[in-house]
Amino acid sequence: MSRLTEIENFVEIINAGSLSEASRRTGLALSAVSRRLKELEKRLGVTLVRRSTRKISLTEAGHDFFLQCQQIINDLNDAESSLSETTHRLEGRIRLAAPTSFTCRHLGPILTEFLRLYPDVALELETNDRRVDIIQDGFDLALRIGRLQDSSLRARRLTRIRHLPVASKILLDRLGLPERPEDISRYSVLQYRSSRQSNRWSFARPDGSRGAVHIKNRIICNNGEFLTRCAEDGLGVAIEPTFIVSSAIAEGRLVPLFSDHVWSDDAAYVVYPEARVLPLRVRALIDHIADRFPSEPSWDREIARNYPLYQAGWS
Repeated sequence: MSRLTEIENFVEIINAGSLSEASRRTGLALSAVSRRLKELEKRLGVTLVRRSTRKISLTEAGHDFFLQCQQIINDLNDAESSLSETTHRLEGRIRLAAPTSFTCRHLGPILTEFLRLYPDVALELETNDRRVDIIQDGFDLALRIGRLQDSSLRARRLTRIRHLPVASKILLDRLGLPERPEDISRYSVLQYRSSRQSNRWSFARPDGSRGAVHIKNRIICNNGEFLTRCAEDGLGVAIEPTFIVSSAIAEGRLVPLFSDHVWSDDAAYVVYPEARVLPLRVRALIDHIADRFPSEPSWDREIARNYPLYQAGWS
């Protein structure tokens, strides 16, 4: 068996998360996948993987070896794909990580359109709100929302991401409409777990002065869709990205509060490793995604049609 075959088998096992899943993905018998791993460990004289009945985990030596092997596989794939660039044919696999709600609501149709245009491209998509390590986890690119912190990555800005406090008419009829942002502190709050500030919401008034709402959490959750549903049911006030709540606002299920105030200054980006030469298929996907997102996204225009003051805070 070739060394490359052993390395490919090892990388596939780690990316799949288990021997059985690697067997399913590769079409090899489970016994063959296990045997190749054992032969690799025997040849290297080191244990790479700890095995249990349900999952596997890397040893310290295995972790370091996996990172190097993953890079070898990436480089080989890039070398092969570069040959197809001479004929302008897009082919090969793209590994993409993206936030769950944003993918389901807005990115998904863009990705399916791309795959229809390029039938020889395969997509491996991980939707998760956690921030993956692109290089360590072996992704070609990721879509991120918020402020960028990792200077080792290159980034392409897609569109502005805004947040708004929202509440149901049920809640506002029962407790009254707040007269100023600070009054939101009187209400129960539905808080997204990954928020940068756990006990207050900062904002800027239309005149540019700044303030903050000190909040008391009733529900904390890492899923914006669930928090939106809770807000619709009158359980509290939520501050949500407008790409999640725009339809609920347009249909009257939620009411935006202080829509002329600025509650966030975030954006959506495509990020990818700086050092690597991007394969044609990855560059094409980045361009395709960027072309589909205007600076003023459709979901914000939808809110502005019903709440003209919404534009005032963003001029």
